[in-house]
Amino acid sequence: MTAQWLSGEWLAEVAVEVDGVSGPPTLTGSVVVEVTGGPDGDASIHAVFAEGHLVGSGAGSVPSPDVTLTLTDADARAVVAGGLDPSVAFMQGRMKVAGAMGPVIDLLALAATDEVRARRARIAELDGR
Repeated sequence: MTAQWLSGEWLAEVAVEVDGVSGPPTLTGSVVVEVTGGPDGDASIHAVFAEGHLVGSGAGSVPSPDVTLTLTDADARAVVAGGLDPSVAFMQGRMKVAGAMGPVIDLLALAATDEVRARRARIAELDGR
């Protein structure tokens, strides 16, 4: 099934794809991803981690996130599709970071794993456009 990028339906499908992924045990806290300049305007999604495990996610922001990542719509799609490595986006300033750096480093390490790269490829296929 394909769903509109960043819609509630798309996020539900993404949640199925990322179920069971775990990162470094130091990965704890809330992360908000702000996607700017999309065809339907800006969008926010959030994820909450506890000791490396994803324990919650969804549309919108959360109060006082530990870290906020901001990407353009094009760069966010490229990260999901595998055409832009998250570490490269960060180093080139294409992914802006506000907040604690610890979770960012842990997320970048998690994103570099073969398992997460494979899951991102499956997630890229969910976009119904």
